[in-house]
Amino acid sequence: MSRLRRPWARRLVACGAAGLALLLSGCVFLRLLEFKFQLGKFDQNFALRADDGLVILCHQPVIRTGDVRWFGVMPEKIGRLGQAEQWQVRWVKQPPPGVAETIQYDLTLELGFADDKLNRIAIPEPYFAVMPKAFLVGVIKSFGRGKIDQAGKTVETSVSAPDVASARPRRSAVDKLLGAPTAQRVEGRLTIQRYRYTPATKESRAGVFDMILHFDTASGDLVTWQALTPVGKIGFNFEKPE
Repeated sequence: MSRLRRPWARRLVACGAAGLALLLSGCVFLRLLEFKFQLGKFDQNFALRADDGLVILCHQPVIRTGDVRWFGVMPEKIGRLGQAEQWQVRWVKQPPPGVAETIQYDLTLELGFADDKLNRIAIPEPYFAVMPKAFLVGVIKSFGRGKIDQAGKTVETSVSAPDVASARPRRSAVDKLLGAPTAQRVEGRLTIQRYRYTPATKESRAGVFDMILHFDTASGDLVTWQALTPVGKIGFNFEKPE
């Protein structure tokens, strides 16, 4: 009799696990939605430090450690001080086939957590040698106006010209910042560059990330910036500069 029940038991466990996964993703979605609302009132909910790199401080943290892992972001190193954690996160850029780059173009971040909530994001200074901090801040703030499609697993927003003013980097500057794209093609008036990054950590479920940038070939202006993550797509559409 126990043998007959085992398939049903396995199915019950599988259904329970699936239901738990859906519940978890739903909770993550609600916290992401709250984070988006906070970005909509950026100056009330966040502080910036720009003396050494760019540091974003969250006044009322909502994103949890488990949420960040659910996004596929895993630490390469973890420092602990009491209940606080500091993550060093790194993604290794994949160069074009047959190309050996002499400069390291990996992406790195520092994430700080207190009481299991993300309260600090730090981006190193070297990235801003060619990418103005005002540009990145404008892009982050625009996320507060973005539209979230939970079913389609997409977040999309428009970045207005005043958001980034004259700070928008052109294709030549992006090439200096990120190196040669993993793949590139031209479609109509656009040059499309894809950059692929693999996690430096061997931790399970660490995600591969792709960045896809569309440039106006003639002017070099950035038109769209998309990030393809293990759990969905984030897209930024840039208005044409005056």
